[in-house]
Amino acid sequence: DRMDRVELGFENTKDMVLNFLPAPRSGRILYELEDVSKSYGEKQVLSGVELKIERGDKIAFVGQNGQGKTTLAKIISGAIDKSSGNLIEGHNVELGYFAQDQAEKLNRNLTVLDTLYEVIPEDMRTRARAILGGFLFSGEDVDKKVSVLSGGEKTRLAMACMIIKEMNLLILDEPTNHLDIQAKAVLSEALDKYDGTLIVVSHDRDFLSGLTSKTYEFRDGHIHLHLGDVNSFLAAREAEDFRSIEIKTKTDKLKSDKPVELDREALKKMQRELQYVERDIEKLEKKIAEIELEMSDPEFYHKDDHQTRIEEYKNFKHSLQAKMEAWEILAEKLPS
Repeated sequence: DRMDRVELGFENTKDMVLNFLPAPRSGRILYELEDVSKSYGEKQVLSGVELKIERGDKIAFVGQNGQGKTTLAKIISGAIDKSSGNLIEGHNVELGYFAQDQAEKLNRNLTVLDTLYEVIPEDMRTRARAILGGFLFSGEDVDKKVSVLSGGEKTRLAMACMIIKEMNLLILDEPTNHLDIQAKAVLSEALDKYDGTLIVVSHDRDFLSGLTSKTYEFRDGHIHLHLGDVNSFLAAREAEDFRSIEIKTKTDKLKSDKPVELDREALKKMQRELQYVERDIEKLEKKIAEIELEMSDPEFYHKDDHQTRIEEYKNFKHSLQAKMEAWEILAEKLPS
């Protein structure tokens, strides 16, 4: 009763402004990869990658988790070293890299304004508040500590720190994490206008749609080029979404193994069990998507039950992993 009541306003990202600086002129070839491989201990993630990144390319990296998309993005950006092969840098490359966990790398003890001050060029410091205003940090918001920001706010702040740099190669690894639908649209529009070279790692079909002209699929340690955007890629793979490709890939792999002989009744029973597991997977994915949508709203983190919902989210993700493993075991036993 003694506490002062604080009214929290609903955040609207329709006024978010995101424009990249003009890209400095680079050479025709920005990077060339020759027979590049990467291993973590005994696990080989990438093998014999051949890739040429040319000025003006708009590239999407797609594929299942663990297939090396982020690894290759990190190799190109210089965040990690390759295990073997050649990585040749072209003339006058100015690279900007937005990591998958970029927002979590922000200093939690700094304010929003001090965070931008740490990276902004001296001649732009007078524009710092205006830049933050374009990312919906206005008035007293700039004095908030990073530690109290929501996931979406942290992502927007990390992007504000990125766009103040001149870049002719921009690498974005899952940039839409924690962004709401409107913020995604603003980012997509800004990237469409960006006159530099772009590489995007993403699972978000809506975000990738029409954004890129080359799609590299990561599969079994190798990359496979598909000309066109994500929709052209999915059409070529005869799939509606990335999830169906993942299931088809696992099914094809399991079918290549020696089938187990089953009698008719046992076969029917196993097929029913597989259908039940697939139904459970679909339900869990729907619940996970619902919570992810809630988490994209900054007000989510001010709700009394947000910690409970986060725990539910973790449990759903754990259950989904268990169901996927059960699906693989059942599918492996079924004959092709």
